[in-house]
Amino acid sequence: MLKMSLPYDADGLCELTAELVRRNGYREDVYIRPLVYKTARQIGTKLSPGEDFTMFVVPMRDYVDTSRPLSVGVSSWRRLEDNAIPARGKICGAYVNSALAATEARDNGYDEAIVLNAAGKVAEGAAMNLFILRGGRLVTTPVYADILEGITRHTVVELARWELGIETEFRPIDRSELYIADEIFFCGTGAQIAAIGAVDRRPIGNGQSGPVTRRLQALYADVVRGRVPHYRHWLLPCQMASSYVEDTACLAGFGD
Repeated sequence: MLKMSLPYDADGLCELTAELVRRNGYREDVYIRPLVYKTARQIGTKLSPGEDFTMFVVPMRDYVDTSRPLSVGVSSWRRLEDNAIPARGKICGAYVNSALAATEARDNGYDEAIVLNAAGKVAEGAAMNLFILRGGRLVTTPVYADILEGITRHTVVELARWELGIETEFRPIDRSELYIADEIFFCGTGAQIAAIGAVDRRPIGNGQSGPVTRRLQALYADVVRGRVPHYRHWLLPCQMASSYVEDTACLAGFGD
């Protein structure tokens, strides 16, 4: 999209990430940020040739509080559309859009924001994907709704189907449909799986974490920490240790 090339393929990036974690000696949850960026020394708006790559890792606890249902608000800021700055590109400058929405939400007493797209339909959270539960089925916004095509989003779809027997429907979601959903949750690299208890000060269900959300939270936590053998092929050990579960940092991939 931005006319940049990576110096490594996907396998090479994974190995580089694991080595970065090893060299820093982390034995806790961390956040890895890989960045490819333009290097042209010029003033202007052209996507000129020349790029470089960097990556850093920092310790990170919960991005949002996953121990309780969140209170969120629908933002007055709309999600950037694909023909402006494509959300699926995970472009750094586009996070100003997320920052405006998230800051507005916190200023208004909410934990987080939900953003609508230019068509007025639900897109996602300020910096995470979103699912609702209605009639025993999960629903999430489609990839053409100006969202990040999140890896955690895909993981939730797979776990729900194969472990819970719940299918996911990909379709537009109206703002008002949020208010009548049985359950709602965010998902993402930082957010993990975070229950939503109220939207615009309207309780979702009984206002508590729903049973499907709780099951997915527990399952996801076990899977990404290597406690479910069937899914260990999704992971890459970052520390060599006697206990795979307790002493190994693992990756499920890049992105939200």
